[in-house]
Amino acid sequence: MTCNSHLHRCACLAKRGFSLLEIVLVLFVIGVLASVLLPSTRDMVERSQREAEARSLAELAATITQSFDATDLSLLNIAALPGTIGESDTATAFSSSTTAPYTTTASNSWFAKAGRLRGLVPVIGAAPTPSVQPELARLAFNRNGNPRLLFAGPDEPDRQRFLLLSLAGRSEQLALPAYEAGGAWFDAIWNHDWENRSAGLPGYWTSRLTGAQVSAWIQGSGGLTQVSKLCVRRIVLPKFRLTVNNNHPTEQVFVSFNNTPAAFTAAANSGASVTPEILGGRLVIIHRGSAWPGVEALRFHLRENATVTVQ
Repeated sequence: MTCNSHLHRCACLAKRGFSLLEIVLVLFVIGVLASVLLPSTRDMVERSQREAEARSLAELAATITQSFDATDLSLLNIAALPGTIGESDTATAFSSSTTAPYTTTASNSWFAKAGRLRGLVPVIGAAPTPSVQPELARLAFNRNGNPRLLFAGPDEPDRQRFLLLSLAGRSEQLALPAYEAGGAWFDAIWNHDWENRSAGLPGYWTSRLTGAQVSAWIQGSGGLTQVSKLCVRRIVLPKFRLTVNNNHPTEQVFVSFNNTPAAFTAAANSGASVTPEILGGRLVIIHRGSAWPGVEALRFHLRENATVTVQ
């Protein structure tokens, strides 16, 4: 009788289920685990997205660098800047805003040139959208739908700089300061450490964003901020000079570059003369004769300071 009673009590306990207190305790433990694991999981996802975008920018930067050797300055060479192109060439259209999406494609748009180098045929006059130009859209925009931005730096000795930017985050939460032509805006981005996941914003930015916009960038947990969500790729194109030693008593030397015939002339028997700075990768053609055009003597892509001697 006692044994049967004990078995009956055990069976009742088995059927009783969990008490309210036990359920509350389980939910509490789940809540604690979620509060610990969810930020970590979200951080891993965001880091993965940023690393993927950084790889995409590296590939795009390689395409941009490849373009610097192109002799077609209007359609292929992205370093086609005013003052470095021929009279019939069209300068590259770089990004001119940090917020506005690309609503059309011009033949000289920087992303159209990059697309051609990748074998694409841009539809001129049409927006680079997934429905119209999906391949070009994947080049011009990142996975968050934010435009990838390419800015040319100010003119300076020895080099031409470019900034390739991509916001790997939600643009409605993280705002970029409006684009300003000039070195201060450009250098504020160029000189900042954007890969440091605990970095703050450049002082130049904090003076141009609202307090709420600045707070959105620097908020985070564990000392981390949102600053590393701006992926930045720096591109440097060196500038070189050509020294012409013309020791010929009667022939001149005509140096053509930037798709400009006889852009520089070394007079007969003038000794050493030096050209203005020329962007790296540009095609240089040397003619010699008593008058232009004379005869072609040499052509090469300029990739270092070089010397040509005619005698």
